[in-house]
Amino acid sequence: MDDVRFAEMISKIAHELRSPLTSVKGFSSTLVSRWDRFTDEQRRQFVETIHSDAERMARIVSEVLDLARLEANRLELNLQRVELRLLVDKSVQSQSELAGAARVTVGIDEDITAWADPERLTHVISNLIENAIKFSDDGPIEITAERTAEGSTLLQVSDRGVGIAPEILPHIFQGPASSAQKATPSGSGLGLYLSRRLIEAHGGTLRVASEERSGSTFSVTLPAGEARVEP
Repeated sequence: MDDVRFAEMISKIAHELRSPLTSVKGFSSTLVSRWDRFTDEQRRQFVETIHSDAERMARIVSEVLDLARLEANRLELNLQRVELRLLVDKSVQSQSELAGAARVTVGIDEDITAWADPERLTHVISNLIENAIKFSDDGPIEITAERTAEGSTLLQVSDRGVGIAPEILPHIFQGPASSAQKATPSGSGLGLYLSRRLIEAHGGTLRVASEERSGSTFSVTLPAGEARVEP
């Protein structure tokens, strides 16, 4: 990543952190100064909001640390055989508070496995699900997985949302300062960029097929069993 893109990324990450940080500061300050004015239920709602925003900030920080390790070729993966259904169910649950999360359906047999770092792969899957929820309006979101003829594992997250414009599609994984991020300024632009880097570190691929107004399908291909991953 060159200096210009790095500076752009830092600026967007700082902006993305500001919103949950402001929320945590505001709700915690209100609780401290006006504790006796609220009911137990209101306090619980405040604490839940603070917890949710704290998790959001922790996720952003984790992304930045992983990216730094990747750029320095120092990322260590805890590779093991994982059951995709378990990881996908966990990822869907982590997005349950998002509006539209109920539209997600999972069609994965319990015997479908992959050779992966469970924490990093869960992060990638969660990011793909979150993007699908954000950009699919009211349409369904389907998550499937199967063993390919070549012996790899193919995981797909499909939606029937707004799709991706043809001029943006080639740049969708390029991160901050890319054409895709300039056209869709929400977020830091780190999610898809980091997701592809993480999957490539596993010896796999992350691709997308999309048409405007017809939806998108993100496809993750991973080794199904133990494989040598070059550093």
